[in-house]
Amino acid sequence: MRCVKLLFLALCCSAIICACNKDDDNDPTIVGLWKGKYGGLTSYPTLGYTMLFRSNGTVRVFDGTDTTTASKAEGTYTVTNATVTTTYVYTRGTQYSTTATINTGMTFMEGTYGTGTNNANAGRFFVVKQ
Repeated sequence: MRCVKLLFLALCCSAIICACNKDDDNDPTIVGLWKGKYGGLTSYPTLGYTMLFRSNGTVRVFDGTDTTTASKAEGTYTVTNATVTTTYVYTRGTQYSTTATINTGMTFMEGTYGTGTNNANAGRFFVVKQ
């Protein structure tokens, strides 16, 4: 009987230890809503800009911070190390691309954007995760 109690106690302790292991669900991720500003190549970004990164590799881009009234674009994104690249098309047919550097906590990124597949010929932007 004593062996059964010790075995039961050992199993309970094992279950508690396993339940307390740290989950990897808290790793930083790009997925979510990001808001910031964009501007020309030589001017500081001052115009509203919003990006919604989804877990399936797609992105929705708004040319403003009020997502209910801003023009919308749909596209895709990739994250390679600290570089985020996007390509998206507005409903009127205009395509843009971006490249940005993201911080290690995945809370801030800044970079350049351009028309078509050129990601640096139109201006600069920054966004902050909300």
